[in-house]
Amino acid sequence: MILSPASSNALRRVNRRAGFTLLEVLVVVAILVILSTVAVVATTRYLEDARKSRAQLQCKSLAQAIESYYMNPQSNNQYPENLQQLLQPPFGGTSFLKNGQDDLIDPWGQQYQVQFIQGNDGAQQPVVHTTAKDGTPISQYGAGPLSKLN
Repeated sequence: MILSPASSNALRRVNRRAGFTLLEVLVVVAILVILSTVAVVATTRYLEDARKSRAQLQCKSLAQAIESYYMNPQSNNQYPENLQQLLQPPFGGTSFLKNGQDDLIDPWGQQYQVQFIQGNDGAQQPVVHTTAKDGTPISQYGAGPLSKLN
């Protein structure tokens, strides 16, 4: 078969467009990188918010365990001196914590702390608290300004 110059150019154009150019591939890769970066940043923020919510729920749980300790007739209406006493009460009996030592560790690997504040009625109230990785105070009452730690 004899190829004329016109059919030869058409064949070359067809062969040239058979794949993607390097520039097209780089544009697609750049778009994918940008989208994945946005997804990672958003996911990281949501994970940190979930850790803060978990810490607040654990603070509530520990505060309830402290109140249970206080209400126990064997405690003589005394609060525990530290959170370890919730695991092994000095008056005997079982732990006030469902998961033992794991309930005393926050999502960032630190121990929860307890301090007692004066309530509106003049009685002491326990405030279980911790600090998030970004420095946000968290207690059973909330995170940040709601934590009643300021």
